[in-house]
Amino acid sequence: MLHILGMGTCHPDTVVDNKFLEDLDVGTNAQWIEEKIGIKTRVTTLSLDYIKATRNQDPRMAIEVASMSATDLGTKAAEAALKKVGIKAEQVGMIIVNCCTPRDTMPGEAVRIAERLNCPGIAFDVYTACPAFALHIDFLRNYNESALPEFVLCISTAAMTQHVNYNDRSDGAIWGDGAAAWVVSPRHKGRLEILDSTYTADPSRCEAVVVDTYQHFKQDGRAVRDFSVRQTVRLIKALETQYSIDWSRDIFIGHQANRTMLEQITNNREIPPTNHWHNVTYLGNQAGAGAPASLSAHWEHIQPGQYIVVAVVGAGLSWGSILMKGC
Repeated sequence: MLHILGMGTCHPDTVVDNKFLEDLDVGTNAQWIEEKIGIKTRVTTLSLDYIKATRNQDPRMAIEVASMSATDLGTKAAEAALKKVGIKAEQVGMIIVNCCTPRDTMPGEAVRIAERLNCPGIAFDVYTACPAFALHIDFLRNYNESALPEFVLCISTAAMTQHVNYNDRSDGAIWGDGAAAWVVSPRHKGRLEILDSTYTADPSRCEAVVVDTYQHFKQDGRAVRDFSVRQTVRLIKALETQYSIDWSRDIFIGHQANRTMLEQITNNREIPPTNHWHNVTYLGNQAGAGAPASLSAHWEHIQPGQYIVVAVVGAGLSWGSILMKGC
């Protein structure tokens, strides 16, 4: 049985509030943003002066002027996770990374981060976008556990704001930058035992979310939102039926797309606000890092016997779930 032993995160310090986006004068205002998507602030690796001056119309320049890269974010999140667990990088036998905003096609982000950590283990990328938490866990659960090393380090990192055209009023309001990391072991017990996982995709809708050759992010927002709500509800229902989830005790974590979408989901399943862990309101949509970062922030609140239900959706279009139990 796989366990998650510890987690870590990294987020940049620069905050983009709704008033700043309103002052860009691209057809939106602070009230509309908060009412429509429920996000009050998001964090960025770009300076506010740079965004104001350029609207990030050429994201290739953003990579050069950013305070941190996706590699930087991922490395710091990994260091935090290793410190939480109390192990050194050289004890990690495998590093798996998700990054939908890499600086280069090759080498992969896993190799770059392994080099930063001075970790000699196997390192490779297994990436999607927003459902990365489920993808990594499900990928590892399909291994023969005896073939896995003692410690596996998983990382999801994204510098999304470096790829947003801030002339687009909707995309600029959604995205934030960040990374999350978690240490998995088949041989050591941790705070969370992994009981179940799924991951699948519908390639017929692969064009719904795209980062193009010139590094701009594009999506069919309405179609993706509707799909995300329906599919998340289906994932939750399946776990509720199989494991007798009790929402007076158990916890839900969804993809941190936007707050209003999450509220649609929790209202549908009658999940109380106290048992819905999220961070999108103040960090924005951090792609695959959002859900694990939410769990990491509540690490000390996990109770023995408590189920943690994670349901995440995104590019591909793809979706997945994880069921964990507090130990």
